[in-house]
Amino acid sequence: MKKKIRSINKPDLPEHLETLEINGLGDSDSFEMGKVESSVGTLDAKHVQFNEVLIKGVNLADSQLPFSAWNDVVFEKCDLSNVKLNGARFNRVEFIECKLVGADFDEAVLRDVQFIDCPAPYSLFNLTELRDVRFDNCLLKEATFIEAKLDNLQLGTSTIQEVQFSDTSLKNVDLSRCQFSFIHVKEGDLRGAIISPEQAVTLIEVFGVEVNDY
Repeated sequence: MKKKIRSINKPDLPEHLETLEINGLGDSDSFEMGKVESSVGTLDAKHVQFNEVLIKGVNLADSQLPFSAWNDVVFEKCDLSNVKLNGARFNRVEFIECKLVGADFDEAVLRDVQFIDCPAPYSLFNLTELRDVRFDNCLLKEATFIEAKLDNLQLGTSTIQEVQFSDTSLKNVDLSRCQFSFIHVKEGDLRGAIISPEQAVTLIEVFGVEVNDY
């Protein structure tokens, strides 16, 4: 019997949100029930909290926001390139059409998180816990998921060319619609993954088995 895919909870935002002005950020600052639509520049603070916030069209590239907490947050059309979010916690968060080149989610905890139409090459998810997380039509070229803990990870039609999955179990992860010709994965980590017949040929060759098609 095919395993039923758990649904991913969406952010719960109020219908009307007041504008939040962020001119600077200090350690442990918190913001809630509002929207941020003006560029705030590079931020550097630890343990900040955002609850029930819409962040739209904002450039946070190169910001340092480790150990931050994000609950019921939507990022839409934001630039989060090279942002440091290591050790952060995300609960019911959506990234929609956001630029995430080199974004660092190492050792973060992601629960009920969706990445939709996001270019995220070279992004980092090492030692990260991903529970009920979906990447929908994302570019994950050369991203790394080393020693990550996956529970209901959905990759959809994302491009995962040369993604590093070493020491990360892909059991029950559906790769069958993903685009790739090579990924870094150990044989044991691939056990239980769902792949297409065409991908089977590619992955067999990765493990040094020659396919004779006559």
